[in-house]
Amino acid sequence: MVKIKYALLTFDIEEFDMPLEFKQKISEEEIFERSLTGTKRILELVNKHNIRATFFVTPKFANKYPELIKEISNKHEIALHGYHEHSYNYRFIERDRALKELKKGKERLEKIIGKKINGFREPRMQKPPYSILKKIGFKYDSSLNPTFMPGRYNNLFAKRKPFFTEDIMIIPLSVTPVFRFPLFWFFFRNFGLNYGKFVTKCSLIDQEYVALVFHPWEFIDLNEFRIPYYFRRNCNVKIYQILDKYIKWCLDKKLKFISMGDYHEKNFNNNSI
Repeated sequence: MVKIKYALLTFDIEEFDMPLEFKQKISEEEIFERSLTGTKRILELVNKHNIRATFFVTPKFANKYPELIKEISNKHEIALHGYHEHSYNYRFIERDRALKELKKGKERLEKIIGKKINGFREPRMQKPPYSILKKIGFKYDSSLNPTFMPGRYNNLFAKRKPFFTEDIMIIPLSVTPVFRFPLFWFFFRNFGLNYGKFVTKCSLIDQEYVALVFHPWEFIDLNEFRIPYYFRRNCNVKIYQILDKYIKWCLDKKLKFISMGDYHEKNFNNNSI
C-alpha cells in the first residue's frame, strides 16, 4: 500500500509593511490595498486547482476585509498570525499583555468566520510563547523554520518533523535532510521551480509532508519600491506562474493538499507522532 504524502501550502496574510523596514513612506491605506490585491490573486490560484490551504491572518487585515476572510474560510483554514504589529515577537513582551492580545486576536477571527481557530504562526517566524498558546486554546503552531538564514533564523539543529511542546503540535516548514536547504518563499522564489521540486523530493524522503509559505505582497509588482532585488525578484506574475506549475507538479505526483489543521487532527487523533 502506497503511503499518502501531503502538501501543506500556507500563506501569511498580513499588511504590506516591508517598505517601512527600509525607511520608506507608504500610507496605511496602501499597506492594506497591496496585500488585498495579492490575497485575491492567491485565492484565485488555489481555488483554480481546487486545493485546500491554510491562511495565517492578522486581525488588522481581517478587520479591514472581513467579507474576504469569510470567503476564504469557506474552502480553506483560517489561523492566527499575531495580533497588533507584524514585527512583534510575543515571547519577549510582558506575559499578561501577550496573553490578552493573542486571545483577543483569536476571538476576533473566530467571530468573523464563525469557526474555531486552532493554528498560530508567530510574526516573522519567531519562536512563540507555547504556554500562552496552550492556555488560549491553540492546537498547533507553525512558526519553526528549521534552517539558517542570517539575521532571521538559526535553527540548524531544530527538529524537521512535527513534535509536541507543552501539548502544542509544532509543524515545521520543510527543509532537506542533512544540509537543511529550505523551501520557504525566499528560496523558492529566488531559485525557481526546479529548486522547489528538488527540495520537495528530498524532504519527502523521510517524512510524509512538505510545508511551505508565501505572502500576498509577493503576488504584486514590487519594483517601484527601493527594497533589495532579492525581495523583488520573480514577484507578481512570475511567482503566480511558478507556484501554479508547482501545484500542478505536486498533484501529478499524487500529493494531497490539506490544511495544517487537517494534518494536526489526522495525526493527533491517530496518535501517530
